Amino acid sequence: MNHPSAVSDDELARRAGLPPGSRLREARLANGLTVAAAEVPDARWQRLVGAAGVGYLDEPDDCRGLAHLLEHVLFLGSTGFPGAGELARWVGERGGRYNARTDESITEVHLHLPPVDTDEGLARLVDMLARPRFEPGLVAHEVAVLEAEFRARLADPALHRLAALGQLCREGHPARHCHAGNRTTLGTDASRLAARLADFHVHHYRAGGMALVMLGPLPLEVQLELLTRHGTALPAGDAPSPPRAWRWAQPGGVAWHSPTSRTSATSLELFWPLPDEQATAHANRLAAVAARLADGHLAATLQAAMELDRLEVTLEPVGLGSALALNLAPAPDEETVQAMLATCCAAFEQAIVATLPAPSVPAADLDAWPRRYARQLAGSVKRAPCDAISEETAPLPWLTSEQYRLLWHAPAASGRWKTLTETGTRWRPQPLPEEQAPLPWRCPPALSLRPRPDTSESTPRQLCQSARLTLWSGEPVRLADAPAASLCLGWPAPAAQQGARLFRWRQNTLPLRQAALAQGLQLSCAGDARGDWLIVSGAAERLCSLAELALARWPEQAAQHPCDPPVGLLAQRLLTLLETSTLRVARAGALPVLGWVSGGEDADAAQAMLSHLAGRLSAGPPMAASATPHEASEENDDTRWLPPQGDDHVAMLEVAGPDDTPRSRWLLRLLAQCHDAAFQHEMRQRRGLGYVAAVRYREASGTPRLGYVVQSPHAGIGELRQAIADFLTQQGEALAHLTAAEMERRKRSLLAHAGHPETQAEAIAQLWQALRRHAAMKNASPPWQPLPWEAESQALAALHVDSLLDLAKDLAAGRLVQRWWLHQPR
Repeated sequence: MNHPSAVSDDELARRAGLPPGSRLREARLANGLTVAAAEVPDARWQRLVGAAGVGYLDEPDDCRGLAHLLEHVLFLGSTGFPGAGELARWVGERGGRYNARTDESITEVHLHLPPVDTDEGLARLVDMLARPRFEPGLVAHEVAVLEAEFRARLADPALHRLAALGQLCREGHPARHCHAGNRTTLGTDASRLAARLADFHVHHYRAGGMALVMLGPLPLEVQLELLTRHGTALPAGDAPSPPRAWRWAQPGGVAWHSPTSRTSATSLELFWPLPDEQATAHANRLAAVAARLADGHLAATLQAAMELDRLEVTLEPVGLGSALALNLAPAPDEETVQAMLATCCAAFEQAIVATLPAPSVPAADLDAWPRRYARQLAGSVKRAPCDAISEETAPLPWLTSEQYRLLWHAPAASGRWKTLTETGTRWRPQPLPEEQAPLPWRCPPALSLRPRPDTSESTPRQLCQSARLTLWSGEPVRLADAPAASLCLGWPAPAAQQGARLFRWRQNTLPLRQAALAQGLQLSCAGDARGDWLIVSGAAERLCSLAELALARWPEQAAQHPCDPPVGLLAQRLLTLLETSTLRVARAGALPVLGWVSGGEDADAAQAMLSHLAGRLSAGPPMAASATPHEASEENDDTRWLPPQGDDHVAMLEVAGPDDTPRSRWLLRLLAQCHDAAFQHEMRQRRGLGYVAAVRYREASGTPRLGYVVQSPHAGIGELRQAIADFLTQQGEALAHLTAAEMERRKRSLLAHAGHPETQAEAIAQLWQALRRHAAMKNASPPWQPLPWEAESQALAALHVDSLLDLAKDLAAGRLVQRWWLHQPR
């Protein structure tokens, strides 16, 4: 094993954006595998990622979808762990998570596990990557799954976006075609397909083109030992693949829309593709340019002339490879698109030639970081050497106003359309516009500087309380990545208007949030059934100014908003609805106007803001909002129907917990663990109802709930509902009948959900929600005693096996509050 970096472990971690106190080390094993270990002391989960430098652009031309199919087959058992669905069962029993993704150049599999299960988890991950089973019968079943997925995704705008994107690529390049995979592209000869999968795997899944990355609380040396010991099992050598050809045709544009577009959602993407080696060599400069475009000036300029609710700048756009991309919405007509393009190009030209400071490193997303790092390591093996490319070379020939491409998600009635045969995507060429004057330049809201003496006090105390408002101060916990100060403000607001109101608020604060982020400040605007709130954090001298500006942009009225079209499979969309459901939540107590300051923030200014807000609210409630086109309609409180959004039938049973106590949350998590694998097997394998079947735990306003969901291309709503009901009455109770030893093992596996926060942002969020619940209950005792995560741990430790069995009995007998969510085609 060699260590390619001479930089210290803590400095490498700092450069990679990991929290203070972290250590990071990379190494290359004798078989060619690149491994990276990240020790993050405050992490609760051990995150494992295996990545291979192969994606759908590496598939044979006559077998599109092979890489996606291989991703599915990896989960059907391996030499060391041969059972199909074995990984799902094992991970679920430990309270963990798993998933996989295949894009144009990388396939990755990731696991989230309690640290105690890292050794076995890594053994299972490596075995599935190194020695998958290619049984023809299982392969045939997965082809049927991909066929059903493909048919369902014909209602997903994301598939049509990728299909339209192919029209910007060169003739003959594999990127011209759809690679989702279906029965037509893969064929029906299961034995032949199994052989092709085995050949594809042997060719591409070799250690020299792969990476293993681990992040968690385990000591760095322990992680490296585990990675080295298990990583040697991957087959040695490099995948003998030629460098990938440049995919892009000459600069141009494409307009597109879904064949059955039922929403008014529109958007505009413009992007500058880059060769991989150039993107690597100029990474710092590209990050600085992206930060300049997202500093609030461009958003403020566009919002002054048009409606704008999204302006995202990214160096990791989906489906584009290496590129700098902007995504804006809405883009309802040609005139708006022309103005957007002229203004964005002018802003880009200014950013690319300016002397730019290095952008601040954002706080690490501990879930996303190891996946992104593994993808970078696995992808780097196919990039050409870039030692001769100077970081100071500017401007790059690929980064000019003549080199961008555009992709316009246009209204369906905006022109004459062509149709892509395989997906039905409507598209037409969209010529790049002639030179046009940009919009007059505007500045985002200015954050005033108000010097503050250091008056921080960690002990929680109540600063004021009245009939209208309550203000707390203190910092019960402070992690290594804590900002200098934070301020949380909350107030009552109608739950019925929440979606429209939050949409408008976030739209109103778009330039402000970007300007704040450029100055190292964070602004979050959110809400639930109890009301709305904002959280600001960063340097204390500017926090009050940021909060005041955000409050001023909170909408007095909430009119219907043009929302984005729903994306993903219908089952995923229904599960997402659980997080905003009001089932049982409506019984929660109402909140006063509430505030919490920490880290030396100006308590007097916070109190003045609360008083002003209380007076503003007393003037009257905002107007009601009507439902958006794809929201569920309420036949009655027991059943809700989604408007037709695809050709599949979907049924989901929502089950609300008895209350929003830690005890109820743990019991529902445990019940989901006990039911999920058996529910999948019953619905998919034994009954053959569909290709999506899952039991998932979610929370809405702190109230726990489960979703039992099945999506089927052929079974009707009645059959799906009956199957779910049968499962609960016939198996639900038995699956929850655990021995005392099994109950203790499952409780230990859930400890990673209950431990100390991983980041200060997570700590602030948990403390704030605990304070809101405390205020809603009008509890006279001091808040945060115990701390919310300590209360969760205590509740978990106190659970008895009989409590879980009683909950399962109540569910089977229909004594828990339930609601059906249903979808059927037109």
